[in-house]
Amino acid sequence: MRLAHALLRKAERSGGGRTISLSLDEQALPELHRAPSPEALGHLELLLDGLAATGWVRLRADKAKAFQTLADRRPSLLLLDAAALAQWSGFEPAVPRWSRQLVQALREQPTLLAVPDAPALLDYLGRSPLPAFEGRQPADCAAVLNALAAACAAAPDVTPYLRELSARHFRGHSKVLDAREELLRLLGAGEGRFMEAPIQLLVDLPEGWAGEEVLFIENGVSFERMVGTRQPAWARSALLYAAGFRAGARRLRERKGSSTYWRGRVSAESLQRFEAWLYSGVGDPPVAFYGDLDFAGLAILAQLRASFPACGAWRPGYEALLARLESGHTPEEAGKERQQDPGATGCPFADEVLLPALRREGRCVDQELWPG
Repeated sequence: MRLAHALLRKAERSGGGRTISLSLDEQALPELHRAPSPEALGHLELLLDGLAATGWVRLRADKAKAFQTLADRRPSLLLLDAAALAQWSGFEPAVPRWSRQLVQALREQPTLLAVPDAPALLDYLGRSPLPAFEGRQPADCAAVLNALAAACAAAPDVTPYLRELSARHFRGHSKVLDAREELLRLLGAGEGRFMEAPIQLLVDLPEGWAGEEVLFIENGVSFERMVGTRQPAWARSALLYAAGFRAGARRLRERKGSSTYWRGRVSAESLQRFEAWLYSGVGDPPVAFYGDLDFAGLAILAQLRASFPACGAWRPGYEALLARLESGHTPEEAGKERQQDPGATGCPFADEVLLPALRREGRCVDQELWPG
């Protein structure tokens, strides 16, 4: 917990501008440098390995030499998933001064708020500031919150999208209410009151698709190339394009959460078979993902596995890219230097072959290279 909070505080101070790591020196982890016995040292190393195995952080150290312990190898923790680490460790970020002042002003003027539970709402704002309120007067902020509460209580003819609601009440800014489920609940919204924008899933099915492989493709150009030049490796595969990380969203498998668009003609039978699998889990086709050979691409794979647990890295494509990795481009050449190592994806081929190769070579290959 102490290391997690130290790492997250460092990330908070950085403002998100760089990769965050914490040196496990004597000040940060005295237990490592003053271990009373080999057994105590071994136990501590197991704890660190366990933390790293979550995928939220990565343990780094110099290559071991004879008679060296972990303490001698300049160990450090690299932050990979701040949100998950914060949730697990109960980390509470520092609240900016303007937000503290806003909450205090609203507490001192209780008549400004007309919401279902003002104390709970102010407690939430004290924990989770709304950056859109920075620089605005308390009465102005209260008016926005009151209008949101009225919208939550209304019974519209058509269920609005969450981003429509945000744009109406935050000066045209459509993303303010993203991931603000608790705020909406405190304002009186029931579950499903507002819809997230559906994921648009572009699908190409081979003629007479009978439930064979499903292949997610990261990039639109590669999707079009593979649809237009079907080869034996993907001749019977359902090819899917959902624009990168969107494919990993859980709502992809909900009828209200995604919209399917068909590239080319598709029979009613194949369409029904595909949608029965996607939305109802009927059938068990093998699922694979093919994207860029870089950390972000494999992070999409890890995210996809939350909705499709058996999803794995597509070998034909990734093996072709892997053969070109040694002569590939550096992350800096492609603006990828801030990509974070996902640590582990859960797919053996990705975790045992692809990720170690990326770490070893320090290079990337975009999937548009194959098939070209």
